[in-house]
Amino acid sequence: MSRLPLRRSLLTGMVVLTAVALLVAGVVSVAALRSYLLDRTDDQLRAGATLATQRVGALQNEPGGVARAIVAPSDYLVEIRHPDGTLTRLGGSPPAVPLLDRAPAPPAGGAPGPATTLGDGDWRAVTVRAGAAVVLIALPLAPVRETVRRLVLVQVAGGVTVLVLLAAFARVLLVRGLRPLDRITDTATAIAGGDLDRRVPVEGGDRTEVGRLTRAVDGMLARLQSAIAARVRSEERLRTFVADASHELRTPLTSIRGYLHLLRRDMVEPARRPEVLRRGDEEATRMSRILDDLLYLARLDAEPRLDRSDVDLAEVARESVADALAVQPGRPLRVDAPDAAPVRGDADALRQVLANLLANVRAHTPAGTPTVVEVRRRGDRVEMTVRDTGPGMPPELAARAFDRFSHGGAGGSGLGLAIVAEIVAAHGGELGLDTVEGTGTAVRVRLPGADS
Repeated sequence: MSRLPLRRSLLTGMVVLTAVALLVAGVVSVAALRSYLLDRTDDQLRAGATLATQRVGALQNEPGGVARAIVAPSDYLVEIRHPDGTLTRLGGSPPAVPLLDRAPAPPAGGAPGPATTLGDGDWRAVTVRAGAAVVLIALPLAPVRETVRRLVLVQVAGGVTVLVLLAAFARVLLVRGLRPLDRITDTATAIAGGDLDRRVPVEGGDRTEVGRLTRAVDGMLARLQSAIAARVRSEERLRTFVADASHELRTPLTSIRGYLHLLRRDMVEPARRPEVLRRGDEEATRMSRILDDLLYLARLDAEPRLDRSDVDLAEVARESVADALAVQPGRPLRVDAPDAAPVRGDADALRQVLANLLANVRAHTPAGTPTVVEVRRRGDRVEMTVRDTGPGMPPELAARAFDRFSHGGAGGSGLGLAIVAEIVAAHGGELGLDTVEGTGTAVRVRLPGADS
């Protein structure tokens, strides 16, 4: 049955179980009725046998009258075997062979013997000793069999009717009840065909099993669609990333190979050799920096969760500004921060954020451009802003400023702000950019506070 469709399997199971229950009930009722009718017949036979023993003398002198008094006006059959061996038979339609010839001998003492079925199952009889004579009193079993047969016919007709009505009613209920499963199947087929926005309509809410199943399937489909979309975006991002990385690494590699080619073929004048070596070293350093940034991004992609501890963002800002002034002493760079601004995060990663933002300022603004690093408490969050008054960004570059390799040809690898975005996202923070071409740029980093 498990190979059948669910609807047909359930319908068949219900009909079979009901048929078995009706069959068991029918057999029990037929057996009970037959036993009851036989008990009544036996009671009538024992009553007749008792009457026969009470009238022993009259039975011997006028057997016909007494026998008729015993059996009339019913269908009793009476057989009397006299002491001389003669047999008297009274009653309608007696069998060809006397029943006394096959009946067991009655017990002594005048008590009737047990009821016995004789005549190939056509008669029910008891024997009793009446004086010197033996009397057999029998009743036909045809009425019993007819009553039982009619009960069987009634039960068969009623059982068939019940099964037909049950099958029809159950089929209607199963069709209505399993209709949502058909919708789920159609939806799954449509999704397999590419219709990822298809959903199953929810009926009945969470009150029914099918309603809960429908809601669960819809939730699963939504998650699958999100996962597929995320995978497509990830693959597209990976292809773009590989192409950009190849492009970025190709330039320093080409330059280094060109300088080595010139040196190997002795095509550089001795006075220019130090400059060529310096340029080759700069390109190698640039390539190394790109590779370091790529490795850092790969680690963030593989392990987006960073170490978490209490970090004073104000202290990190002061130290990062001091480091930046050591690299470029003449730049007007200052810190505007409270005494303490604790956050939960990775101290090294947060220093990397500020280092990249300040390096981005050095790379894209003139040396005399004023820059300020502000740290402020905003509710349960701490906001850090790196603001300069440089040339700003054009709108098309600002729209993809945090994408990888989005330097727009302005120098650098284009990975600094991408690393900042990944670190802030790993901290559960928010990142914003305010820039207008010609008026400067402000990058805002908002992180959860240490007590949030």
